[in-house]
Amino acid sequence: MIKHRPPPSKVDHRKEQYEELLAAMGVDDAANRFTRFALEQELDRLKHEYARRVAQLSRLPNRKLALRYRAAVTKTLALSKVVGPDFLTEIEEAGWSRHNPTADASDLHMAIIDNDVKLRDWIAELTGHRLDIDHWLKTTGDAYKKRDVRKLVVEPFLRLIAQHEIMTSRGQLPRSRMFQALFDWLGIAEKFRLSNAAINAIARELEGDANASKSNAKRRTRK
Repeated sequence: MIKHRPPPSKVDHRKEQYEELLAAMGVDDAANRFTRFALEQELDRLKHEYARRVAQLSRLPNRKLALRYRAAVTKTLALSKVVGPDFLTEIEEAGWSRHNPTADASDLHMAIIDNDVKLRDWIAELTGHRLDIDHWLKTTGDAYKKRDVRKLVVEPFLRLIAQHEIMTSRGQLPRSRMFQALFDWLGIAEKFRLSNAAINAIARELEGDANASKSNAKRRTRK
């Protein structure tokens, strides 16, 4: 009788991916225990920050529902312009009356004046709200998700390997292999992964910033 081995669990698979990441970074069991512990702590922190952002985005409505909401706001804005600002002011004052049922209209009007209450410009607020929705729609597409990957994954990881003096090389420790393993471990979809060329460009940019900071620090020391 042939016994089929049960498929590996997601936890086991993720653990394998983690070990593959460490191997791609040149970190093995023989590494300094304290150095490895510090490195793993930083990797866990990077994973946590990226997972938090992914969870945050998952709680938001999908694009189709967001577009329906925008359409509803647009319709409300159009109707608000039709009824006019005077009617909208009346409605706001009616709200004061609802919360103060014993006061007459003149008392409420005087209370608004005495308390220097600025009645809301509903048309301006709805116009601004629709612009905010448009900005959200524009900044939550695939290009901006790639920006999240850059800011929350690529840049921190490049700083991490620089801090731990992990030297990349095309032969033994290729940077591309490290990031492939990192993206796999974090579960980042292919379409959101940055290309090797983009990662190399970011690495040069960060290296230039680091050198500039060192140079500025030396100048301040000499003064």
